[in-house]
Amino acid sequence: MAGRDPRRRALGAPPPAAAGFLLALPLLLFLVALVLWPVSHLVAAATHGPGAFRVVLAAGRYRTALVNSLLLSAAAAGAAVLLSLVPAWVLARERFAGRQLLRAAMALPLSFSGVLVGFLMVVMLGRIGAIPELVRWLTGRQLLAGAAYTPAGLFVAYLYFEVPRAVLTLEAAFRRFPPELDAAARTLGASTRERLLRVRLPLLAPALRASLALTFSASMGSFGVALILSRRFTVAPVEIYTELTGFSNDAVAGALCLLLALATLAADRLLAQGGRRWRRAGSGGGLGGLRQAAASGTRS
Repeated sequence: MAGRDPRRRALGAPPPAAAGFLLALPLLLFLVALVLWPVSHLVAAATHGPGAFRVVLAAGRYRTALVNSLLLSAAAAGAAVLLSLVPAWVLARERFAGRQLLRAAMALPLSFSGVLVGFLMVVMLGRIGAIPELVRWLTGRQLLAGAAYTPAGLFVAYLYFEVPRAVLTLEAAFRRFPPELDAAARTLGASTRERLLRVRLPLLAPALRASLALTFSASMGSFGVALILSRRFTVAPVEIYTELTGFSNDAVAGALCLLLALATLAADRLLAQGGRRWRRAGSGGGLGGLRQAAASGTRS
């Protein structure tokens, strides 16, 4: 009581805990209105119908759509992270003319909607797309016509907006990479492969996992591009849209939404658990010694 500010008590200002709650109240109301209530509505819709989850897991179309979403999202996330490693490192560690322009160009696809990306793929790889027409003009053969409507075309469309997302995520992590640790490992005689496996990857593993989780989650929920390009290859968001708009089947749509969300959360948890095991396995490794060597080299 003696340590309380008398001016705060005289002005009748709320205590810090109450002030923090009042500041967080708009966010709490936002979460309740736009997260908790829709999720509770999905749960109610999915459990209202007779065995909606059983129908989704038993029917070949719904089960295939879920598996397709998982496989396509995992492949797109892995490929996007691999393709983004070099440009993210260049943007983070190198200084050259036009770097800001390159970063802006990389971020541009993130401003496009999924429907627009789908139309761009049709323009490039549709039945009379620019690339098939160019191949026909050069070789006289009709190749890649209609490739946009295949699983490979949908995969390329996913990469169109997942690679920039991964590049911008990894660039921030690469910018914080301590070069003195790599220099210390080189001084201690570590080869390029050893520095990659024992220094760079353990330090960059959290950013890599975060990029994988981010791109995987975005791909799992991608709807517009799949709506334009999916023909005989269906994914879960398109099936949810069809059930809601075509058949008003709230129970099956709700069950599909919840299974899609659970699969995404499960993948994120697996990545997080893998990260904890990696940290425990590497806690007794050489990073601590490298930090000491780098610090002593800096002091000297």
